[in-house]
Amino acid sequence: MEERTGLGVWSGGRTAGATAAAAGLIAGLTVLGSGGLAVAASPAPGAAGLPAETSPPRGSGHIGGATTTAVWHPPGKVSKPPRAAADERLSDLKVALRASRSRERRGAVKKLAGLDRKEAWRLVLESLQDPSGEVADEAQFQLALAPAQSVLGGLLGRLGLRSKDEWVRLRAAEVLGRRGDPLDGEELLRRVTRRDPRFSRALLWSIERLAGAELVAGEQAKIARTLRGLVQARGAAETRAAALSALHALDPVLAAPLVRAGLDDRAPQMRAAALGAWEADRQLGAPPPWERLAADDELVVRRAALEVLGRAETRAAAALLCGRLEVEQRERLRWRAVELLRELSGMGYGLDARSWRHWLERLEGDPVRGGGPIDEAGGPRTTTLVGLPILSDRVCFLIDFSGSLWYEREGGRTRKQAVAERLRETLPALGEQTRFNLIPYTDRPHPWSDELVQATPRNVRRALAWFEDCRESGTGDFYQAALLALEDPEVDTVVVLTDGAPTGGRRWKLELLVPALVEVNRYRGAAFDSIVVDAPPRLVEHWRTLARRTAGRCVAVEL
Repeated sequence: MEERTGLGVWSGGRTAGATAAAAGLIAGLTVLGSGGLAVAASPAPGAAGLPAETSPPRGSGHIGGATTTAVWHPPGKVSKPPRAAADERLSDLKVALRASRSRERRGAVKKLAGLDRKEAWRLVLESLQDPSGEVADEAQFQLALAPAQSVLGGLLGRLGLRSKDEWVRLRAAEVLGRRGDPLDGEELLRRVTRRDPRFSRALLWSIERLAGAELVAGEQAKIARTLRGLVQARGAAETRAAALSALHALDPVLAAPLVRAGLDDRAPQMRAAALGAWEADRQLGAPPPWERLAADDELVVRRAALEVLGRAETRAAAALLCGRLEVEQRERLRWRAVELLRELSGMGYGLDARSWRHWLERLEGDPVRGGGPIDEAGGPRTTTLVGLPILSDRVCFLIDFSGSLWYEREGGRTRKQAVAERLRETLPALGEQTRFNLIPYTDRPHPWSDELVQATPRNVRRALAWFEDCRESGTGDFYQAALLALEDPEVDTVVVLTDGAPTGGRRWKLELLVPALVEVNRYRGAAFDSIVVDAPPRLVEHWRTLARRTAGRCVAVEL
C-alpha cells in the first residue's frame, strides 16, 4: 500500500509481485521508491538469526514473508545513484551549450570540465569552435586541465590541429604547449606549413615550451634537424625566428651556430630571436658585437640588445648602456636604458647621460645590482595621462569604449567625459617631435588615423575634436585593437586605458590573452603601458604582468 501526501510518500504492507521481490529484499538490498520511499529489508520472523516471536516494528510490513520497514522521505530529498545523477547533469549541460546567451554557454563549459568525464571533455573540445570568444576561451583554458586520455586525441585530430576552423587550430596549438604532457615533436612539426604562418608560429611556441620542460618525445635528433631546416628555409621571418627559439630550447649545442648566424641575419626578427637565445645560454662562444647590435637600424633589435646588456652586470655592459643613452633617438629606448641602469646601480638619475657617466667613473669593478640609494628627484619628467608617464615619442593610445565608459558617475558625468578632459591636458603637452594616434575600440577598433601623425597643434585639435564626437559603444575587443596598433611599424609604445576585463572578440580571458599578446610582440618589441580604471586587484595583476613582460608600466586608478 502506498499513500502520497503533499509532504512526501509513506509506503508499507504487501505489494503486487512481492513474493518475487522477496529474495532480493532478504539479501539486504535497499529499494528506493520513485516517490521518496526507502524500503529496508530484513529476514522474515523465524528466519536464521531472528527469533520467531519477533514481530515487525511499527511502520513495517511484510513482502512475501520478508519484514520491511517503510521510511519517509520529504519531496526532493531522494538521492539518485551517482552515475544516474551525472548522466542527467551531462544531459542538462548539453542543452545549456545551445543557449543563446554566451554567458550561459561559458558556464556550461566550466561545469562540464568539473564533471571530469570523457563524454563531458568531448563537449568542451567541441566548444573550441563556439563563435563567442568568451566560450571558446573558457574551453581553451579548461582543456589544459583535462586527463590526457580524454582530450589528446581530439586536440591532435579534427577537433583540434586538423580542424578547418583557423581559430580552433590556433587554440589547440596553444593548449598543447600548456598542458604538460610529453608529446611527439615530429607529429607537431608535420603540421607546420608555410601556408599558415600564424598557426605554424603557435605550434613552434608550444614546442619551445615543451622543450623547456623536457616534454618533447620522439627522436630528438630528427626533431632538431627539422627545426634547423625551418630556421634555414626561406619562409616567413616570424616562423624562422620561432623555429630558432624552439631549437635552442631543445638542443642549445646544435642551435649555437644558427644563433651566431642569426645575429647577422637580414630579418630583424631573426636578430632579435638570436639575441634572446644568446642571453638564455651564455656558453655559445664569443660575445656578440654589442655596439653594432645596440645601434641596429631596427628598434626591436636595439631593444633586445639593451635587455641583454642590462642583465649582464658588467662594467663594459654598463658603459654601453651609458653610450646608448647619449645617442639613441627614440625616447622609449632612452628611458629603457635609464630603467636598466637604475636596476643595475640603485641610482635614480634620469635622461642626463652625464650623471650616469659620473657614476660609471666612480664605479670600482663591476656594478652590484641595486647597490645604491634611489634618487627619486631624478625620476621621469614628462607629460602624463591619468597618472601614467608618457615615455614615448611614437605612441598609440587605445581607449576602451565598452559600456562602462558611458555610465554616468556622480554629478551626471560619464567616464568618457573624464577621459576626454584628461586627453585635453595630455595631447597638447606632447612635443611636436612626437607622433601619435588614437584608437577607441568596441567590438572592433575605430582608429582616428591609419598611422601615427605628428603632434602639431593643428593635429592635436583635430584629434581632440574627433574624440569628443566619437559615440561608439558596445563590447570591448582589446586584442584586435592591440594587433592593429602593432601593425604600424613606427609604434614603439601602446598605452591602453581600460576598466580591466575584455568583453568582446576572440580573446576574453586575460589568463590566455596576456601570454598570447606577449608572444605576438616577441619579435616586435613594443612596450605596453596600461591605465586600469576602477578594476579589482585580480584583473589589475594581469595588466601588470603584460607591462612587466613588455618593459612597460601599469597604473591602477579611480576615474
